[in-house]
Amino acid sequence: MRDLIGKLEVVDDDAASALRVIDHFDRLVDDGASSAAVVRAAAALAGATVGLHDAARALVRRFTPDGRTLTGKDEGDRRHEPVPGQPGSWLWLERAGDDGPLDALILERAARALQALSTGSSQPSASGMVRIACDPDAGEADRRDAVARLGLAGPVTVISSTSANLPTTLISTMGPLVVGLLPGTPALPEGIRAGAAVAPDPLQLPSALEQARTALRLAATVGGLAPSVVRHEDLGALAVIAERISAAEAAGVGDVRRLDELLAGHPWVVDTLHAVLDQPSLRQSAALLHVHHSTLQDRLTWLSGQLGYSPVKGRGRQRAAVALLLWRVAHGTDQER
Repeated sequence: MRDLIGKLEVVDDDAASALRVIDHFDRLVDDGASSAAVVRAAAALAGATVGLHDAARALVRRFTPDGRTLTGKDEGDRRHEPVPGQPGSWLWLERAGDDGPLDALILERAARALQALSTGSSQPSASGMVRIACDPDAGEADRRDAVARLGLAGPVTVISSTSANLPTTLISTMGPLVVGLLPGTPALPEGIRAGAAVAPDPLQLPSALEQARTALRLAATVGGLAPSVVRHEDLGALAVIAERISAAEAAGVGDVRRLDELLAGHPWVVDTLHAVLDQPSLRQSAALLHVHHSTLQDRLTWLSGQLGYSPVKGRGRQRAAVALLLWRVAHGTDQER
């Protein structure tokens, strides 16, 4: 299937995209994924919130494209996609404006996947068991079974990343991100953009995954001066900002908008701020940036004039640190795509 998708991308990108949707849901069925994983996948593929009315369990599940769970009911006047073999159950997609070109296909394949998973008897693959172990909507018995089959005991490090090159065989996809499990608390690899958190007990993997996702929002791009791998336990109070402020809210802050404006013509702005905030002296900051001390002084003089405050003195230093943190929150979602 993937070879065919690759060939079609050259001549017919729409057909390749359709096959990619079909292949994605087929792999979820092969992995024995949970119903929540299927709905999350539909939301990620559509780039819009997708909901499931599960008649058998008398509940409604709604998930955003980034995998977050939403509360509330299916109140909108939207086309419902019935789940075959499950009377009274249906899927819907919440998109403002016109439907996307693949919306109908995504809902249809998701419904077929839910049907297949409800009637199938095959055991989940390792990838499927990772997904079940980390899924907050999985039943406790299913999570215990998945954890046992994966051979997990004691602390487990959860990695949430934009890269598939994780140093573990316990790996799966959840929404737009790749999730990996590492027994214990090992050193994390370099060269990837990732967030990590430790589950003291494997049954706490869903909470640890949310923490790893929070840490990922503050991870920098690979090759920059700031860390591209961030551990949640190292964040302390900083995690509260990433947890409670959305990317849109952060992007709307005046200090963050100003950084974006300055970056358009001066790509060194963020690295310079990171260096002077991270290092104990300006000479060490200049060495980290590989610039002369006088060049850094000129940059800071210019920045102070443009920002309206000094990023290296008193409250201005605090303000610059918060602005840089919010800037990473604002752009963390962009880096996940």
